Amino acid sequence: MPSLFDLKTRDAILDRIGRLAPGRKPLWGRFTAPEMVCHVSCDLRQGLGELETAPPSGALSHAPLNWLAIHVIPWPKGKGRSPPEFLATRPTTWQADVSRLRELIDRFADRGPGAPWPPSRVFGRISGRSWGVMLHKHLDHHLRQFGV
Repeated sequence: MPSLFDLKTRDAILDRIGRLAPGRKPLWGRFTAPEMVCHVSCDLRQGLGELETAPPSGALSHAPLNWLAIHVIPWPKGKGRSPPEFLATRPTTWQADVSRLRELIDRFADRGPGAPWPPSRVFGRISGRSWGVMLHKHLDHHLRQFGV
């Protein structure tokens, strides 16, 4: 599975972010491009321990469903429900929000899969490897949402 801990995979994600534009329309779902950038940034901040969230809850927060959702099952388009913490950050300026997202991706990757990781708000206790796969999958999902 692709992971943000892999340099080529991370560079491909950063390239796709560079092709995103603030007025780009989604192919599905309700986010605007600026809202999506803030949303995925919240997930990265949570992984870095910089965004407090409620404890993990729900079926996806337990094995083996969490592992299957991260590593096997495709994510539904426009059907998922985000935790409120991942919707609370509002866009500022496009350049500032995209720069912040790029910086979060780099800081996340610099930690490496062997670092201590907090529980995921959605997926509970997961390994560093699963964090790298999950955040790549989340970014890829939303970049596809906007056709990049």
